[in-house]
Amino acid sequence: MAETKAKAKENKPKRPRRKNPQALRPIEYLFTQIYDVNSNTVLGYDAELVINDKKLGVLTYDRVSSVANRSNLAVRLGKWQIEEVCELIKRQNSYGKHIHRIFITLSAKFLSKPDFYDQFLKIVNKYEIPHKRFGIQINEAELVAGNATLYENIVKLREGGAKVIISDFGAESTSLKQLSTMTVDYVKLNTSFTADVAENKRTESITEGIVDLCGKLGVLVIADGIDTKEQLNIMKRMRCFLIEGKYFSTPERENAAII
Repeated sequence: MAETKAKAKENKPKRPRRKNPQALRPIEYLFTQIYDVNSNTVLGYDAELVINDKKLGVLTYDRVSSVANRSNLAVRLGKWQIEEVCELIKRQNSYGKHIHRIFITLSAKFLSKPDFYDQFLKIVNKYEIPHKRFGIQINEAELVAGNATLYENIVKLREGGAKVIISDFGAESTSLKQLSTMTVDYVKLNTSFTADVAENKRTESITEGIVDLCGKLGVLVIADGIDTKEQLNIMKRMRCFLIEGKYFSTPERENAAII
């Protein structure tokens, strides 16, 4: 009997664990919840790419993106991000946790590659992760400067079930033009709107106008940078229910962020 129990224990699948999960990794994600206050659920997790440098400390991707976009690093980082999300979802599934969606920012340089979608498919198919687990964010400034291939790849992602988000929405003068020429699922407001929405009536009016217009176009708005109850109440009054910010969640590593 004891021998049978020992063999069963040996054959039991082991829960995958990283060696020393508390140790800093050269490249990793910090996760922030995107919370739906209408349904009181977590829509997904915004994954912020960070680089841990021994000399320079913690670098967010936006600080190195201009350098990455001038080299092949943007493509290499993009592939790493997709693969990392697939591994994370597999890992969390093994813990019995279901992640609705992970939102990652990919560079326009990577998204503009003719073989981008083939590379995306190769990675997600290897891990058997469906498109619907991905939210692909692209910075508005990069989207404005994008080419036809980038737009074609966005269409392919959405047709496969991934969600597409324009981040930093409102930072560029051509923001509304983008919504008239291509279809996306979400826009994420530039934090300059949300930071000032409780103190500046003009900002509040502009923000409400954006939310109303997006609603008419069938595009949902994510309010980034919501840190206070007053900001939250104003956004809820505008019927903007997707919230990201310190009020609900601060950026944390996987073992602390994923609920």
